[in-house]
Amino acid sequence: MSAPRFHRLLRAELRLLLREPLTWAILAMLAAALCLGARIGAERVAAERAAIAAAAGDSTRAVDAAKAARARYAQPGPLRVAYWQDPTHAFGYMHYFLAAYAVKPPTPLAALAVGQADVQPALTRVSFGFSTVFDDTAYEPGSAATLRLGPFDLAFVLVHLVPLAVIALAGTRLSAEADAGILRLIAAQPVSPRAVAGAKFGAAALVAVGAVLGGTALALAVTGALGPLAGWGTTGAGLAAALAAYTLFWVAACALAASLWRGAVAALTLLVLAWACLVVALPAALGLVVDGLAPVPSRIAAIDASREAQDRFYTGEAGPRIVAAWLAARAPEAEAKDPPALRDAPEIKRLARDAFYDAALAGHRDALQARADAAAAWSARLAPLSPATALALALETAAGTDAGRHAAFLAAVSEHRRRLRAFFEPRILAQALRPAPVCAGCQARLDFDAYDAVPAFPAVLPAEAAARQALLGAACLLAAALALAALAYRRLGAWPA
Repeated sequence: MSAPRFHRLLRAELRLLLREPLTWAILAMLAAALCLGARIGAERVAAERAAIAAAAGDSTRAVDAAKAARARYAQPGPLRVAYWQDPTHAFGYMHYFLAAYAVKPPTPLAALAVGQADVQPALTRVSFGFSTVFDDTAYEPGSAATLRLGPFDLAFVLVHLVPLAVIALAGTRLSAEADAGILRLIAAQPVSPRAVAGAKFGAAALVAVGAVLGGTALALAVTGALGPLAGWGTTGAGLAAALAAYTLFWVAACALAASLWRGAVAALTLLVLAWACLVVALPAALGLVVDGLAPVPSRIAAIDASREAQDRFYTGEAGPRIVAAWLAARAPEAEAKDPPALRDAPEIKRLARDAFYDAALAGHRDALQARADAAAAWSARLAPLSPATALALALETAAGTDAGRHAAFLAAVSEHRRRLRAFFEPRILAQALRPAPVCAGCQARLDFDAYDAVPAFPAVLPAEAAARQALLGAACLLAAALALAALAYRRLGAWPA
């Protein structure tokens, strides 16, 4: 069949498809679902940004209050401020006034996918001592039923509902003609089944891809869900390609079902079963595989280790020995002072206790971090096995809600806590070795004023990882779509007998 004749046939099929009221009903419902998902995502991102802004405000207020207290306490007076009320004391500021937060800021495309953000916090306060068994528990869990069902967001619509819309649009093309007896009239014409199928499913592909890409862009624009996209152009193009390929995959699946020549009911049944397997069952099975390959360490064991460390430090003679060993390792010059008095100093005991506590829990924390890293790695490796998981991972990586980014965030939180401890510990030791107030007669120590030098958490946006995953997802989905299309093309070589 010549190209001009095929183009005329394609235009005719496109007109027929667009004249059907069912087509517009399907597209309207899909557009409504896309707008609802985008709105929910935009609201979540707005709440996340507000929480991060509130944390930044809290940190600023803490610094301002410490500076004001320093100016106030610099005046001589009869009162003496205790260390836990003294922000000019390095130990007091670190443990009672410091407002340090680790943040995982939303990306410009964060509204696309909630992912596991409802149970993986984007904001956590960095604290010290026995309250830091885990770094990933600073979230409000909300309703257990909501967590079990998962979020309704753009990713849910694109991954789960777009295939159903495509099936509703293209699932009965050719098959309905066979049931109505029209296929015999078509077969009597000088046209090949491949040309007819190409025109029918080509028209469906044009409508479906245009509706999905256009509807997604419209939903994001109407809800104002997108942030500044500077530097994220490659990611956006990759996601558009991945979404188009995902839509074409399901159009090709419809063509493959039609090539079986079993009728409309059988074609729809096969397509719905394929949707249930590829979009629901296979991702769930891959999740179980990830859990098996990267088993979750026992959190109860970590809590027990925490309690045992507390009991060991505070009961018997272990505590004083731990403090003495810590002091000898950190400040050998303390032997020239009064070791018993230094060992009984609250700040020295607290620092020694926290160091002992960190050592006791180091194995459990390392195991949890290793599990997070392994789960993210296995999820990325297994995602291409299902078109649904391939698209979902691309969307979540672009949104910054993927498991890999959260694993990196947890590692960064632990590193930031170590950085803060390394910043404060030498200053606290120096104060303990020289306990005389800096200002004679003043109300507080006044020997700490490095508020603006406290290390800040290095928040990053995964632009490169998002672009790489979007392009990889597009390539995998396009390969799957072409494989199904090639199989359907081969089967449509002749009309059924």
